[in-house]
Amino acid sequence: MLQRSILMIALLFVYVTATAQDAPETTLTSDLTPPTLGEFDEASASNIDLADYPNLPELTDMARAIFARGQASGRNPHMLSKIGDCMTAADYFLVDFAGDSYNLGQYADLQRVVDFFSTQTEDILPPKTNAFASPGLATDSGFTTSSVLDSTWADKDICEANESPLACEYRLSNPAYSFIMFGTNDVFYFEPAMFDYYLRLIVLETINSDVVPLLYTFPVRPEFPEKSLLFNQIIVKIADDYDLPLVNLVVALEDLPNQGVNVEDTIHMSLPENDAVAIFNDDTLQAGYTVRNLLTLQTLDVMLDGLTQATP
Repeated sequence: MLQRSILMIALLFVYVTATAQDAPETTLTSDLTPPTLGEFDEASASNIDLADYPNLPELTDMARAIFARGQASGRNPHMLSKIGDCMTAADYFLVDFAGDSYNLGQYADLQRVVDFFSTQTEDILPPKTNAFASPGLATDSGFTTSSVLDSTWADKDICEANESPLACEYRLSNPAYSFIMFGTNDVFYFEPAMFDYYLRLIVLETINSDVVPLLYTFPVRPEFPEKSLLFNQIIVKIADDYDLPLVNLVVALEDLPNQGVNVEDTIHMSLPENDAVAIFNDDTLQAGYTVRNLLTLQTLDVMLDGLTQATP
């Protein structure tokens, strides 16, 4: 009888230990205290060397914890949100991957990413058939970091009273991931302290919504090269402070003609011939929009490996 009891205790210990090892960590590892407007210290960001950060993000403990919490609360792993200005609102960003107007070329291994995020879901309002096709309720031409937090700019036909575009997007699209890129309009309207403040509010709301924030650095605005640099340093600092994945787009665009920017319309990235932003070859990957699409699919590939498929 004693031996049987000892055996049962041992088996229980093994079960509990195995369960604890399999269970994803859901403890958030960063300080989520809301920012105070005016507390920004420019020196804390201005020494950051953007070249020290890889183009593609690395998984972080914070991202793992947020994703696990999102899955526990019912976030859709097949869904992503697009948060940003006209460069994100444009159909040139990801939309072609919703259908068959794409060619991955030498990046054929990314087909599994396209397949996974092409899954149709009831979470998405018509006519948004999947994550790639969704235009996003928190992205629009002229948007800044403050716009997505202001209910004035929410879609009144869909969103609730006093609901911000950001909150409306997360409620209706139910994403597991959020791609966030701001800066090209913010450098025109805001001083660094305000940009830091509003972007932190966006990141905190995203984290508290159990959605994984994926931050991009943004293309250099030719009229404001020094301010573009500082704002990108702020983005990197925020990603570091909250232990979040970073897509270092501005560095990936450095060697492209005009740094991937449309010189005739500098609030947009450059386009390849025939607007072939979802066809990957040596020629099309000289354009800003095409490079961003490739980096985004590669980022989702990292998320699939490290989060979606790694979560029990």
